[in-house]
Amino acid sequence: MSKSAEKILNTAEDLFNRESFSIVGVDLIRDESGCSKTTLYTYFKNKQQLVIEVLKARDLRFRDSLQHYVGETVDVEALNRIYDWHIDWFQQDHFKGCLFVRAAGEATKDHQDILMITKAHKQWIYGFITSKVKYLKQPEAVIELCYNFLESLISRFLIEGFSQITADQTKNLMNRLIDRLQSK
Repeated sequence: MSKSAEKILNTAEDLFNRESFSIVGVDLIRDESGCSKTTLYTYFKNKQQLVIEVLKARDLRFRDSLQHYVGETVDVEALNRIYDWHIDWFQQDHFKGCLFVRAAGEATKDHQDILMITKAHKQWIYGFITSKVKYLKQPEAVIELCYNFLESLISRFLIEGFSQITADQTKNLMNRLIDRLQSK
């Protein structure tokens, strides 16, 4: 990818994350990126393609980062690493909730390609959690518990702001519930 295309993509992602997909137009992306409209349309035929490419790039970075952070760990250790990665993300200055959920919320039925990318992203997270549960009893319950805790914290910390106390209490609760599932 050329430096111009990368600059446009990064600018678009930043603007979509700060504002919204519907508010941000190609003129603003062009102005903020410092590229001409001709350059923008050379790499991206329309705004929808730009949204798609932003989501694809973000998904790849997300996957790489989470996989690297969790490494080869499995079971409770891996689940705690997945949880901790998310807690680190929630504390970033640029945290504005899940860009994939926001994209799905703003997409219309005519944007099936965007909806497919957002669904695939969430399915990958679920699958990643599933792949890390190797030797635990009641794996389906453990997977659902962890996935739903993470998804709910995204909304909670977006709305309420990050709280280390809440993060610690939730992690403690998650681990107690996993322990309880293992004793049955």
